[in-house]
Amino acid sequence: MDKNAYLGTKSTKKSKALKGVWFIIAAAIIFIIVILRYVQNSEVRISSRGLPEKEDAYKVAKAFLKADSPSSERIDFSDDGFSFGKKTDSIYIIRSTFEKHLDGGDLKKGSFSVTMRYKGGANDDQNNWDLMNINKD
Repeated sequence: MDKNAYLGTKSTKKSKALKGVWFIIAAAIIFIIVILRYVQNSEVRISSRGLPEKEDAYKVAKAFLKADSPSSERIDFSDDGFSFGKKTDSIYIIRSTFEKHLDGGDLKKGSFSVTMRYKGGANDDQNNWDLMNINKD
């Protein structure tokens, strides 16, 4: 076999092998990037799909109370806080006070209790909750 022919095939094989190595390295980098993005996105989904915090439940309870009142009434909620209870993992009871603005500019204070069931999904989205009971005093 001619020496030049041997060296020519050897260099051709070497360049093909080098291209293969670069292809494997590029594929590995792309794979790592895809995995990292998936992990980052799934962490966000996991934290937002956990059971709601009491503040999320209070926010939804206020939305249910406003939806239950006539649209002409303006309701404000006190900053005194609220009480929070759970019957099970997905049934929440919120108790608090509100102020209703009457036509003459007077304020009427009252209290409310909302019982609702969390169905899953975004914690602060009212569509992900079922209203079970609402009491206004």
